[in-house]
Amino acid sequence: MSRSRLATVLVTLAIGFPAHGADDTQALLEQAIDAYTLALNTEARDVRLEQFRTAERLFTRVIDGGLEGPDLYTNLGNAALQAERLGGAVLAYRRALRLDPDHARALQNLEHARTLLPEWVPRPESGGVLDSFFFWHRTLSWSERSLAAAFCFALVGLLVAASIRLGQGTLRNFAFFPAVVWVALVASLVLDPTARATDQAVVTADGVVARVADSSLAPSPFPEPLPGGVEVRILEERSPWVRIRLANGRDAWVKESGISRVRTEAELEI
Repeated sequence: MSRSRLATVLVTLAIGFPAHGADDTQALLEQAIDAYTLALNTEARDVRLEQFRTAERLFTRVIDGGLEGPDLYTNLGNAALQAERLGGAVLAYRRALRLDPDHARALQNLEHARTLLPEWVPRPESGGVLDSFFFWHRTLSWSERSLAAAFCFALVGLLVAASIRLGQGTLRNFAFFPAVVWVALVASLVLDPTARATDQAVVTADGVVARVADSSLAPSPFPEPLPGGVEVRILEERSPWVRIRLANGRDAWVKESGISRVRTEAELEI
């Protein structure tokens, strides 16, 4: 696998570990970084792949132990990608961007990972409406934008009510600016992709056969099975089946065991 476009720098996480099991978590992280570094310096392909897979397992254990962060997920994605597990890599990069939408290494490596998918697989477009018109949405959390939208809505109502009661049209004019801000805030809440992360998923198993219905006897809508790394939205669940939508709008049914949600481990526990 070419590394020319892959940012492989591992970041040692300079944050506190949970009090319980802190030494174990630190040791696992160091082992993961050592395994990754050893793999980079190994020429034999089979040995190199096994070392990257070991690093991936260790990074996963660190996350399972309660430590999360965009750098750690990016490290996990790098290990998975070098281990030729494209689905695990895309999922890890997406989770890193869930925590930090502007994480440079995760953005760069996700774009590289997408280029490794077969040509017929649709890929999500980079950026979007929010990046073009609501760039400030990244600086405020969901709750902060919700609170600001509620404040602007209340201010508009107060100004309009005061204008009617006092008979002063000027106050109604003053309501225009907070009304525009309220509309922009509501639009950012509705269109924010991080708010829809509960519906977003990645095909993490290789060769997932899609069906036109929730039945193993139904035909496949695609010429080939879905490879690991395909990004989808979950539309409906009928265990053990889920209906998904690809980036080009095509729908299909797949076994739920073949996909993983983009939500981070901490969110999945809620």
